Amino acid sequence: MALEAIYSFLTYPKKSQPDDPLEPGATIPIRNDKLNRMLGGIFDRAAQDCTVPIMFVPDGDQQQNAARNELVALVERRSLRTATPLATRLQRATGGQSGMGLLFVCLGDDNGTRIVISRFPADEGVVAERSRAALSVQFVEQVFLKSAYSYKAATYVASARPDQLWTGHVVDRQINAGNKAVADYWISDFLLSEFATTPAAGTKRLAVALRQAVTTSTNVQLKHEIASAAHLAANLPNRALTIADFCDHFHFSEATKQMVLSKVKPQLANERFRFDAQEFARHLAYKQVELDNGAVLTAPADRFDQVFSETRRQDEHTFTTSGTVIDERLKRTR
Repeated sequence: MALEAIYSFLTYPKKSQPDDPLEPGATIPIRNDKLNRMLGGIFDRAAQDCTVPIMFVPDGDQQQNAARNELVALVERRSLRTATPLATRLQRATGGQSGMGLLFVCLGDDNGTRIVISRFPADEGVVAERSRAALSVQFVEQVFLKSAYSYKAATYVASARPDQLWTGHVVDRQINAGNKAVADYWISDFLLSEFATTPAAGTKRLAVALRQAVTTSTNVQLKHEIASAAHLAANLPNRALTIADFCDHFHFSEATKQMVLSKVKPQLANERFRFDAQEFARHLAYKQVELDNGAVLTAPADRFDQVFSETRRQDEHTFTTSGTVIDERLKRTR
């Protein structure tokens, strides 16, 4: 693959001041220099490095998305002017915590037109020396080369089909730990997108995998780990995770983790989704009775009356059961 066009913009955190104007951008000449070689490397590796699938969110019932429309316009007419709306959108989506950034919009051929959008942190000391009249290539090199390996990126391929550019992939090399693989503002606010695996689909896949692991295993400790995690799952932060991340968050033993992962297709185990607590509960259907003395009784819904014997005296309910502890079961709600 070869770069055919590069546009660069300096963006400020203007989420709270969306009407502030964007600073002038620059068209980067295509030539054999360090800047082109580094951007060319990012461009060539984008298909391998950007591994988190995303899709544009339609605006209501209309099959339209403002960020996608800007990409389509750029593909149809490559110019600094048609790249400017993307930079403006990024500036308006960036909060103060993210700081200033240097944006590159790169286009080239890859069985269609590949677009790679990347953002790098900007150096305030260098920014202070910049002329407000224009963004110079020399300035771009000064800022970029100081942080060339710390960036966010998104990549799309335009294939000239009517449904082109509805999906893409992203990476965030500025987030190094935790379940949050990509900054929310990069996906939601800037690209007007969501993870390609919807919260409902991803959460259902997780819940079914946990249920099947409990059902097929005879390991009491495994069942206890999963049951405990299911009890606490509603408190998970609203952020992206994989099924493996869920296991790690609740400190599953390696045996438990591998049992859960074995219940999903390998290519799906590392797909990211936003956890949906209500969807999770829907797929772990257990009957539960809570008494005013603090007792909580739980059993599979279809066998609850067989497990517990109940007698009533006015408003008083007495439940009895007996057996050897050999299992722990997930329950639907608290």
